[in-house]
Parts: sequence; C-alpha cells; structure tokens
Amino acid sequence: MAQLTRGRVLAAAILLSGAALAPLAVSTPASADDLALRRVLLSTGGVGYFEYEARVDGDAALTLDVRLDQVDDVMKSVVVYDDRGTIGDISLPGREPLREVFRDLPFGPEALNSPVALLAAMRGAEVRVAGARTMSGRIVSVTAEATELPNDGGTITRNRVSLMTPDGLQQIILEDTDTVQFVDSALQAQLEAALAAIARHNTPDRRALQVRVAGTGERAIRVGYVIETPLWKTSYRLTMDGTRAADAAAMQGWAILENLSGEDWQDIELTVVSGNPVTFRQALYDSYFVFRPEIPVEVLGRVLPPADTGAMASMMQAEGRARSGDALLRREAFDQATMGAGVAMSAPPAMAQMTAAASEEATTQVVFRFPGPVTVGNGESILLPVISRDLPAERLSLYQPQTDPNHPLASVRMSNGSESGLPPGVLTLYERSAHSGAVSYVGDARLGPFPAGEDRLLSYAVDQKVRIDRETEGSRTIAAGKIVDGILDLTVTQRQTTTYTIAGAAREGRTLLIEHPRNQGWTLIPPDGLDGDEPVESTATH
Repeated sequence: MAQLTRGRVLAAAILLSGAALAPLAVSTPASADDLALRRVLLSTGGVGYFEYEARVDGDAALTLDVRLDQVDDVMKSVVVYDDRGTIGDISLPGREPLREVFRDLPFGPEALNSPVALLAAMRGAEVRVAGARTMSGRIVSVTAEATELPNDGGTITRNRVSLMTPDGLQQIILEDTDTVQFVDSALQAQLEAALAAIARHNTPDRRALQVRVAGTGERAIRVGYVIETPLWKTSYRLTMDGTRAADAAAMQGWAILENLSGEDWQDIELTVVSGNPVTFRQALYDSYFVFRPEIPVEVLGRVLPPADTGAMASMMQAEGRARSGDALLRREAFDQATMGAGVAMSAPPAMAQMTAAASEEATTQVVFRFPGPVTVGNGESILLPVISRDLPAERLSLYQPQTDPNHPLASVRMSNGSESGLPPGVLTLYERSAHSGAVSYVGDARLGPFPAGEDRLLSYAVDQKVRIDRETEGSRTIAAGKIVDGILDLTVTQRQTTTYTIAGAAREGRTLLIEHPRNQGWTLIPPDGLDGDEPVESTATH
C-alpha cells in the first residue's frame, strides 16, 4: 500500500510540475451574473423553449452548459436578446474535442493513464530526476520488474527507467524518485494543455456553450433555445349535479409534465402550449465532407527498345514479309469488323428524383401561463391546474349501434363558451348526489381538441336502463319512365328504412340521440312526428 500511495504522489508530480497553464484569453465583463434559467415553455409538439437570463455590464462572455444530445437542437434554435448590445459569436467545443487536442501532440490520451505510460510514450525526451539520485538524461526505456517481498509477503511491481546521460546509460527506480520533470519547456506546455483539455471535458456528455456580446452599460441578456422535451399531457375532472335538469358541470383541468432537461427548474415562469407545430431535427453538430473522386497521376511509361540481334537470311526475310502482310490484312479486317459492329455502351443512370416533404403551418394554439413561479426538480413530475370553471352541460343518451347494438351510452354534451380552447386529454366524471351531496365516480371519457364556441359529446358509461332494437329494410321502385327517339329512360328510387324501437327507463326521462350512418348521395327523410324545431345534425360519417 505504501508503494501504491507513493506512485500516486509521483503521478501528480509528473503531471503537474512546471509552469501552470495560462487561462484562455476571453473578454469578460467587470461584473456579470451567471446565466440562470428563468422561463420554460412546453409544447405538445414534443419540444420546449428554455430561456436563460444574466445581468452584465459592458462586454460579456457568458457560458451555458448543455447536454451532448441537445447540442443539435441548440445550434438550430439558439437566440440571443440584448436591447443595448450586439452579438459577437457563439462557440462550443467540437464533438470530439480531445481527439483534436491530441492530434498535434507527440503522445496520445492513453499516455496520461499512468506515469509509466507517459514515460514510455515519451521515449527520447530529456527529463530531470530528483530523489534518491539526481540526474538528467533522455528516456531510453521503462521496464517493469516483479520484486519478492520478505517473509512471503507477496510481490510488488517496480519500474526501472533507463536514461542516457552525459556519463553514459544509467538506471533509476521510478518508485524511488520524488519528481520527474521534462526539460523541454514546449513539451511541458503541451502536457499542461492536454491536462487542461481533459479537465474541461471530464464530463463526456455535456458541452459548454459560450456566448459573447458587446455593449455598454448594465443590462439584461437573455439566451433561449428549443430542445426535445417529453410531451405534456392534460387530464380533466368533470363533476355533474345529480339532478338531470342541471344545465352546467364543474370542469377542472390539469397539466401533467416531467422535467427531464438535466437541471432543476427553480422559481421559473412556466407556460404550456397546446398546438401542432412542425418540428424536426438536423445533425448540425456532426462534420460533413464532400466526396471528391481521386484521379490517378499521369506517369509516362518508359520506352525500352529491344536489342538488335542482327539480320536473318534473305528467304526468311521474304517469308517474314509475306506473313507480316497477311497478318496485317487479317488485323485490318478484324478492326473493320469491330468498328462496323460498334460497342454497346450503356447510358449513364439518371439522378434519383427528390421528393420534398409536405409541411403544414399550425394556425391555432392554446397557451396556458401559470401565474406564480414554479419549481420542479430534475427527474420529477408535477401536476398544475390549467382550468377551473363551470361549463354548460346537457345529459344525453347516445345510441351508437357499432358500439353497443342494444343500449345507448350515457353521455354529456359540453359547450365551450370560454374565450380559449381546451387541449385534448382524458376526462374522469363524477356525480354529486342531489340528496346527500356525496360524490361518486361514474366513468371515464376522451376529450378531443375542444375549440372555443364548439360542442362535444362525452360518452362515459352504458345506459342499461334503455333498450333499443334496430331493423333495416330496403326497397327499389321505378318512379318514372319515358321513351324518346327509341331510347327508354327510367327513374329508379331506392329506399332504405331503419326502424328503431325504444324501451325507455321505467322511472326516468331520457333525451335520446341516435347516430345513423350517412350514405353518400342519399337523402335523409326524418321520421314522422319530428318537427322542424328538432334539427338533424350531420358529421362526415353519420
């Protein structure tokens, strides 16, 4: 254990000896508060707007810490507000800053894992050693040796460092030295810079964003951006009066949201927005390079004529000329045949057509701003009220044959007479007894987008006190006919009749709403006894 502790002290001596690294030269204000989160806006589009604020005096360089997985969104949307100044630049380290730092250094990041690794990587560098022995020389090698401890105490590993000194090759035991310092000041500065870079990026999943502004006087600087956030949800509670004659119900709405931003929200201004904005991501933090084809360098081939071996006999010359002429004729014939036939060259493929993405502008949204400051810890969830009001309500029994062929659904028709719409969400219904005032749960319903001035039907239970039988008949008759210029023209009327037989509740009244299928091109004829004061409503399908 003593040897291990000494090794740790030695590592600190190697890595930290020499001149300290100078701080980065940045323009900083005389006085400036840190950027603090002040406002958060969450959208049902799955994104959130985060706004930070700081007070500065004159020029300022403000630092904002963001998660690595948020950098793309931050680079896409960051905005700076300064009423009495100008924006200089916004900078942040690269995606792989350590690799870029070590690119021009004579050692890699693995060399800083231990003193042994550093000295082995810096073979040939001149060092100055102080301790049991003092000497200077260039590193030749670092060799690990296992040493037996007395009394069967096991073994320990000691490292022997060989140095080429003016007096020749000498050796030291690394664990017996006090300090090891590099003589070359430039190398020492590179080592300090590498350590400073590791210190700045010891949290690999975060990046420091630096915003520089120039201006005069004391003022507030705001920096905002949009990043991905969990979808905030809405849940409602509707409490109805036990009497069926009641024409209003108490509505409460709650926003359910989570803070997964990576930092606490302390006394912020919180706003939630219900809408359908167009949102997307783009990998702006990645580096892209344009592909360039590589063209080979043209090198002229060497010309090496064959050696002359002397002339042959005259008969051989004549025969050779004849054969050469015959070969020449055959070659010309082959070339002509090839040229006549031609070579079938395929046409270059056409470029792929690009299909542009469809986009749609969000025309309406509902904004809820909470009146007081909100505090939510990182990783926590919270419920906040967004609505508490009485809304016009009418009890109905809605018959949907596709849902239940024999019983209608207990429903309530809500009218949104407020100035703003309501976002979609789930709704829990309660009923307060007209006699005792006790509240009981009666069912759940789904509320779709509820714009101001519109009505919605909320079905929450099966009304088993009412029974409905449904029977459909069809007929086809010729209504008229005529013959003109030898052509028979017939008018045919098709009629489909649906008969609903209703058995109401024995001791209670009901207002029954029947949902009947709507056939394209057909005309609905209201049943006998339905006067003009009872309108027939139409939807896209019923």
